[in-house]
Parts: sequence; C-alpha cells; structure tokens
Amino acid sequence: MDSFEQYLEFQKEVAASKLKVIEQFQKGGKTKLRKRTSKIETARNVLNDAGKPLHVTEIVQLAKEVYNVQMDRDSIVSAILKKVKVDQTFIRTAPNTFALKSYTSR
Repeated sequence: MDSFEQYLEFQKEVAASKLKVIEQFQKGGKTKLRKRTSKIETARNVLNDAGKPLHVTEIVQLAKEVYNVQMDRDSIVSAILKKVKVDQTFIRTAPNTFALKSYTSR
C-alpha cells in the first residue's frame, strides 16, 4: 500500500469516527460508551465474589470463566503484589494467595 492509499484509509477512519460522534449527539448522548475493566479490577471482582482468599491460579481461572478475561499469571501476581506493598485493596494470606482487605456486597 503506497502512502496515498494509507492517507485515504486514514481519512476514511477519521470520517467514520466523526459520524459516530455526530450520531451519538443526535440521539441525545444516550448511547453509553462501554467502560473497560482493568485486569486488577477483574481480580478484585473475582475475590469479592468468592468472599475468601484465592490462589492466583483460581483467580486466573475464575476471571476466564466468569468475566471472559484472559490473564497472564505472572502479570497479575506482580500487579496484586504492588497493591499489597502499598497497603491498597489486597492482602497476601499465603504464597500466591490473595484476599481483599475488605469484602463488599455487590
């Protein structure tokens, strides 16, 4: 694809995006944009649903089954441990086993 073709493709995508915004305003802004959920928030939701400490393997498995979110085991452990170290949201109850500092009902 030459540079002119790339330019045209870019302009086409920009125009499509503008049309989406215009349509949203015409509908009165009632169309909600879908909010993304971070993997750390998904892990928090899994632990909150469980209501008890879970091993990281269980967190990853339940995230896939319940929320259809694929998690990298090492990545989520690292993210949770960062929160544990700054005393936010999570606590470590055993090796690679985590719980929420406080469980809430949803």
